[in-house]
Amino acid sequence: MNSEPSRRQLLTLGGVVLGVGCVELALPNGSALAALSEHGTGQITLEALPTRPVPVLSPDGTAPAAVPRQLAVKVINEGVTLPQGTQMTISFSERLYAVMIPPMIFFGGRRVKTTASTSLDATTGLTDCVITFGEQIPLRTIDSGDLIALLGTVNPCRFPLDLTRPVAPTASIRATPRSPAAHCELRSPRPSSFGGAVTPWGVAVAAGWDRHVWGEDDRYYYYRPVRVSLTGVGPGKSPAAEFMIITDPRVVTNMSVVSARLNNRSYSIADIAVAAQSSTDTIRQVHWRTPVELAADDRLDVELKMTAGNPTGPLSTITHPEVSAAMINIAARQTTRMSVARTDSVWQ
Repeated sequence: MNSEPSRRQLLTLGGVVLGVGCVELALPNGSALAALSEHGTGQITLEALPTRPVPVLSPDGTAPAAVPRQLAVKVINEGVTLPQGTQMTISFSERLYAVMIPPMIFFGGRRVKTTASTSLDATTGLTDCVITFGEQIPLRTIDSGDLIALLGTVNPCRFPLDLTRPVAPTASIRATPRSPAAHCELRSPRPSSFGGAVTPWGVAVAAGWDRHVWGEDDRYYYYRPVRVSLTGVGPGKSPAAEFMIITDPRVVTNMSVVSARLNNRSYSIADIAVAAQSSTDTIRQVHWRTPVELAADDRLDVELKMTAGNPTGPLSTITHPEVSAAMINIAARQTTRMSVARTDSVWQ
């Protein structure tokens, strides 16, 4: 059985390799530097792949930076063969990218034989991945396709290590007696939707649970969220605090707020309103909104009443209960507690 991916598979590899149709590549002149061969007219050009960028927040409240979603580079070797032993170095921050070892290198959809090693550069603080080609890469033609190196996908650190001034990853090919050198910074065009300067903020979610039982000898049970806690992590204030609750409507038929406290002081439940809700036979979603803006260490606790359904026996499926911070904003930090869920119910 052929284990090599087809060209179609390469193009659609989890949306990772080419990010087809996401963002049109519009890099400034000089972002992809071509190195002219000293021994001919051939040249090597390195380019970042056009994928939807990811915003990264800085600790000083400047505008969110745009970093490439994929740690990947396209190598265009016009009129020059890359001999066996050619080395390409990709330098990146481990605070931004999760990498695959070994990396995936393709030429025209065919996996290229390579070896790779990584090391930390103590001067720059970046990780260098050195890829050595174990075979010759022929001249690029219209039919051959491009040489593509994929190392990984953006995976920024989460709170409290998430705020950083990102350094653009770079890709370099060392010159050999038969081929020139090349170098480029792997940057993404910055979407206007990323906006200007922002003060980062974040919210951590916690929940309290009540177990609802049914069936003979209470054989089946389901955990219902009866308390939601939202805690600000700063440094700035959040927008109006919002949260969403997902439950199975066969077990929870309705929910309502019965009390609330803000920083251990009573808070009016009239200010906690349902912003949206939807329900099907198997999933119920309720989106709650409050005017509370949570600064660092502010905490909003909301007590809920869950009206139980009346299942009498096993269920064929279940929708696990989940509580999440329904607050989408470019300045929002990614905490490790943006949502909590219980997956330990017994329903069949």
